Amino acid sequence: MTDNPNSSEALLARAYALSNDEETKSLYRDWAKTYDQTMLDGLGYLTPQNTAQLLASVLNYKKALILDVGSGTGLAGQNLAELGYKNIDALDYSPEMLGVAKVRQHQDQQVYKNCIQADLNIPIDIQANTYDAIICTGLFTHAHVGAGCLPELFRILKPNSFFATTVHKDIWAEGGFEVEVSNLEEAGIIKTVSKELGNYFETDKEPQGYYIIWECVK
Repeated sequence: MTDNPNSSEALLARAYALSNDEETKSLYRDWAKTYDQTMLDGLGYLTPQNTAQLLASVLNYKKALILDVGSGTGLAGQNLAELGYKNIDALDYSPEMLGVAKVRQHQDQQVYKNCIQADLNIPIDIQANTYDAIICTGLFTHAHVGAGCLPELFRILKPNSFFATTVHKDIWAEGGFEVEVSNLEEAGIIKTVSKELGNYFETDKEPQGYYIIWECVK
C-alpha cells in the first residue's frame, strides 16, 4: 500500500477501519470531493453499476420512486438515471457526500429529486410504504452499518417492492445479516429473490461479497 494518505488504497483502508461516529464524519468530509475519482479511476469500483443493473432486472417501471440508501456522492443514482429511472431520492449520513450527490446531473437533469441526511442507526423520518424500490451499494461492509437497520428500511418500502443491495461476505454473519434476513423471511416480510457472490472492484482476485435482491412482500 502506498504511504500517501489520500491514495485510493489508503482511503478505502480507512473506510474499512472506522471505529466511531467522529471518524466516519471525518472520513467522508475529507473524501467527498475526490470519492468518484478514487473509487472509479483508482480502484475500478463495480458495485454501483452492477447493483443498478440488478435492480433494473426486476423493476420495469421507469417512473418508480427509488431511494438510494447510503448514496454517497450518487454513483448508483447516476447509473439508475442512465438506465432511464426518473424519480430517485438520496439518503446518506454525510452532508458533504450529499452535497456532491445533490448537484449530480444526467442529460441536464438532476439525478436526485430529494437528498435526505439521516442516521440509519435510529428510526428514519419517512412514512411507511413510501418507496417502490431501494438500492444500497457499498454500505453494508466493514465498519459501516449493520443489519439492524433492515426492518426500518423495509418499513418504508411498499408491498411487492424490491431492494437491491450488496453485503460484504465478511459481515454476512458477523454483521447480523444472516439472522436478520432469516427472521424477516420467517415473519413473511421479505423473500430473497437472488443472492450471488460477485466482485466489487476490477482488481478483485475473488468475490468480495453478495449481490442481493429482496422482495418486500408484507
